[in-house]
Amino acid sequence: MLLPLGELVPAGGAGPLLPDGTLELIRDGDGAAGLAVHGRAPLAVGSEPAAVRAGFSCTDGEVCGVTLTVGLPGSGVGVGEIARLYGYELPELPVPLVTGVTFLGDSGGFTLALDGLAGDGGILDQDGAQVLVVPAPGGHVLATRHDLRADQVVALGVPLAVALPAGVWLALPDGTVVPVSASRPVAPDSSGATDGLGRPKTAAAPVPYIQRAYPGLSRCTRAVPTADGFVVLNPPRSAGPGVAFIPGGPLDGEHGIEIVYKKPPLTVMGALQVQPAPSGSPYRAVVGGLLLFAFGGGTTGKRGLYGMGAGAVVIPRAGTDPSFFAFAALGAEPGLGIPAFRLTGVAAGFGWNSHLRTPGLADLGTFPFLKALKDPSSIGGDDTNPVQILNTLTGTTNPWITPRQGELWLAGGLSFTIGELIDGAAMAVLQTGEDLTIGLLGTAGTSFPKSGDKKIARIEAGLQLVIKPNSGELTLGTSLNPSSFVLDENCKLRGGIGLKIWYGDHANSGDFVFSAGGYNDAYHTPAHYPQLPRIGLDWSLGGNVTVSGSAYFALTPRAAMAGGGLDVRYKSGIIKAWCTAKVDVLIEWNPFYFDMGMSLSIGVEGSVKVAFVRITVRIEVGVSLRVWGPPTGGQARVKVWFISFTINFGSSPRGSGSGNDLDWPSARAMLPEPGARARLRPGDGLITEGDPDNPGQGDWLVKASGFTFGTDTQVPLSSIELATTGDDVVIDGQRFGLHPMGVTNLSTNQRVQVTLEGEQVLGRWKATPQYTALPPQLWDDTGDPEHGIGQEPHLTGVTLTSPDPDYGTSTGYIGEDTFRFDPIYPQGTAPLSATDQPLVPEPTRPDDDPVVARIAAGVDSDAARTTRTKLHTLMGALGMDTGGAKAELPGYAQNVTSYFTAEPLLMPAGATRAPYAPEGDN
Repeated sequence: MLLPLGELVPAGGAGPLLPDGTLELIRDGDGAAGLAVHGRAPLAVGSEPAAVRAGFSCTDGEVCGVTLTVGLPGSGVGVGEIARLYGYELPELPVPLVTGVTFLGDSGGFTLALDGLAGDGGILDQDGAQVLVVPAPGGHVLATRHDLRADQVVALGVPLAVALPAGVWLALPDGTVVPVSASRPVAPDSSGATDGLGRPKTAAAPVPYIQRAYPGLSRCTRAVPTADGFVVLNPPRSAGPGVAFIPGGPLDGEHGIEIVYKKPPLTVMGALQVQPAPSGSPYRAVVGGLLLFAFGGGTTGKRGLYGMGAGAVVIPRAGTDPSFFAFAALGAEPGLGIPAFRLTGVAAGFGWNSHLRTPGLADLGTFPFLKALKDPSSIGGDDTNPVQILNTLTGTTNPWITPRQGELWLAGGLSFTIGELIDGAAMAVLQTGEDLTIGLLGTAGTSFPKSGDKKIARIEAGLQLVIKPNSGELTLGTSLNPSSFVLDENCKLRGGIGLKIWYGDHANSGDFVFSAGGYNDAYHTPAHYPQLPRIGLDWSLGGNVTVSGSAYFALTPRAAMAGGGLDVRYKSGIIKAWCTAKVDVLIEWNPFYFDMGMSLSIGVEGSVKVAFVRITVRIEVGVSLRVWGPPTGGQARVKVWFISFTINFGSSPRGSGSGNDLDWPSARAMLPEPGARARLRPGDGLITEGDPDNPGQGDWLVKASGFTFGTDTQVPLSSIELATTGDDVVIDGQRFGLHPMGVTNLSTNQRVQVTLEGEQVLGRWKATPQYTALPPQLWDDTGDPEHGIGQEPHLTGVTLTSPDPDYGTSTGYIGEDTFRFDPIYPQGTAPLSATDQPLVPEPTRPDDDPVVARIAAGVDSDAARTTRTKLHTLMGALGMDTGGAKAELPGYAQNVTSYFTAEPLLMPAGATRAPYAPEGDN
C-alpha cells in the first residue's frame, strides 16, 4: 500500500525522514486494526529499511491526524544526523543515540519526538514556529532557524520564557541561555558511502542561521560541547560563581575534559575536571586541571624541553573564601650548564587558603611535586591519566593539598646533575597558618657506572629538613630508597637516619633524639620519636645463599644504644644451614642502667624420606648472653643439638623487683645550680640593673611610666602566691615527682610580694603565668616517663606588669627657673616699664561654659571649614605659602581634650584699652 505523505502530514513534517514523498507500507502481520497499519520502509538514515507503524485519527469521516512510529535500525542514529534532515546543523553533543522517532501531525502543526534520549526531546512545530529540543547534561540544547518571540517559545511548550533568536543555544536550569559553538562545515565524504536511499553521504545541509551572542551576554560567552558535558567559557553571572563545566557524569573525579595535541615537535596533554568537595566541608566543588607538554625529542618527552602545570580552584559555600593552588615544573634534557653542574629542572608553586601536607621520609619518593621536579612527565606521561593525578593531589583520603582558611604555602626547587654522576633534586617549602613550617625536601642518587646496563652500585636517598619555629620542632632525616644496592642488584640496601629536636613552647621541649636505624628492642621508645628502619642489606647469592645484616644506633637525653646482627643462610635441596650473630647494647643514665646482649647460632638441617616416612634431622649449636644492672644480673643460654639449658645469675632484670633508684645526693647533682633554680628577670621599663661595676647586684632603676618583671624556675611549681592587701592571689600548678629517686607526689610553692611604703600592691598588677615543658625523665610523676604524660608543661614562673600610671590633671610646681631666658647681647632697654598698663581686658575663665568643649565643638564645624578654606584661597592668591595647612581638622577636634591640662583663659576678640584703641571700638 502506498500512502502519499503530502496528504497525510504538514509540510516539513516526516518528509525529510521519508524523502521520496510516498510511504510504502507492506503488511507483514495481522495485528493491525482500524486505521492502523505497519510495515517496513526505507529511511534517509541508515542502510536498512526500518519498522514503521502508522495510525490515523478521523473526524466526520476525514483523516485529520496521523501518528508515525519509526524504529531506527541498529543501535540508533546520532541526533545530529536526524536534525540535519530537517535543516538543523548541530555540533557533536554528549547525548545518547536516537533509537526511534514518533511523528504526531495534524492541521495545526506537528511534533517529532526522539526516543532514547535522557529526557523529552524532538522538533516542536506550532503555527509556523518551530524549535528543536535536545535534553543534554546540565540543561537543554535548543535550535531554531528563525527568531522566536517569547510568546511563541511558551506556545511551543519549551521550558523557557524568553525570546530565542535563530541559532543553537544551551538553556541552563536557571533560565540562562548561552550560545553553543557552531560546528564547522562538514566536508564531503570521499569514501563512497550512501544512505538508505542510495544517496552519497557527502555533505551536511547548509547551516540556515548565523550563530551570535545572546542579548545581554558577552560576545565571548560560549558553551562548548565535550564528551562529558559542556564547558561554559566566560559564564554569565546569573549562572552562579564558578559554573565553568557542566559534567555529563557524576562528580566523582573520573569525568573531565581531555586535551590532547600531538604534532611533532610539540606534544600537549591535559585535562580539566570537576569533583565534589569532601562531605561536611565549607566547599561545594573542586575545579582543577593538569597540563603536560614536551617540545622536541619525539614522543617520549624526555629530551628537549618538557613541563607540567597543575592547579585547582575550590568553590566555597556562602561565608567562606575560595581556595586555590598552582604548581608548575619545567625540565630540560640534557640540561643547562657545564658537566660539573648541570641544571635539569625548576619548579615553583603556591596556594592561598590552602594547606600542603609535608611529606615524611617514607613519602618522599611519592611526593608528586618532588617527582615532577626531577621529571615533570613522571607523574603525567603518556601512560598516566592526568585526571587521576589531580585527584591524587586533592581528592584522596589523605590528599597532598586541602583547602584551609587563612593558610598560605609557597614551594620552589631545582633538579640538578653534579659531575655527570649524582642526580639530585631539592625543594624548599614554606607553610603559614596555625603552625609555621619551613622545609627542605630532596632526593639524590647515583649509579656506577653511569652508563650501560650493568651496574655495580646504585644509591638513592631522600632528605628531609623541617623546622616549625612557632611550635618548637626541628626534624632532619634521610632514608635509602629500596632500589639502592651494592655489588649486585640482589644486594639491597635499606635504612634511615633521623634527628629530631623539640624546643620553645612545644609539649616535648627539652627532648631530642638522634637515631640511625631505630632503637633497642628493650628501650621504651616514646610515641613522638620518629620510627626508622634498620640500616642494613639483604643479599641473595644465586638463590642458594642469602645474607642479611642490620645495625642501629640511637642517642636520647636518657639513653644511648647500639647494636646489629648478621644472618647467613644456605639452602639446597634437602639441606639447610645457617649462621646468625647479634649484639645489642642499651645504656641509660639518671638513673644509670645497662642492658647488653649477644648471641651466636650455627645449625644444619636435613630432610630425607625413608619408605613412607620423612625424617628431618636438625643440629644446632648456639650460645647467648645477656647482662644488665645495677644491681648486676644476667642470663646465659646454651643449646647443643637437642640439649639446651639456661643459667641465671645475679639480680633480676628491671621491672622484676630490682631497684636502682638514686639517693638524694645523686639526684641533687642532676638539678640546676642553686642560682639557676629560681631567679627574677626584669622586662620592659628597666633603665639600669644594679651596680655598673657589679652587674646583677643591687636595686633596679625603672621607668615611672611602667615596669614588667617575672620569676623563672627550672623546677616545677605546684603554686605561686601573690601577696595582696587582702587574700593572696594563688596560681595553681600540678604535682610532680623525681623519677630518678622513684619519688612521686611532690610539691613546691613560690611567694612573690611587692610593697610601696609598706603596702602590698600586687593586687593591682597584671599577672601572666608561665608554663614550660620539662623533661619527664626527671620530673615524671607516673613512674613511667616514656609512656606516661610525657612533656606536659609545668608551672615555672609568673610575669608581673605594673598598672598604667595616673598622670592627673595638674602640671605640678613651676619654679622661677622655668621662665628664665637666655641673656640678650648687647644690653638694651626693655620695651615695658613698671608703670605701663595693659592694653587688653583682663582674661577670664568662665565656669559655666567650658572652653575646651567649645573648641572641640567648633574647631571642625562646617562654618569653620568654610572660613578656613576662604582664608587659604586668599593667601594662595597673594603668593603666601600655607605650609600644607588643612581646612579640615577632625583629628584635632577629636583629641583636643588631651591637649589642654586646664581650661584656657578667654578675652573678647579685638578689645583694647586707650590710648591705642580707636574711639567707639569694643
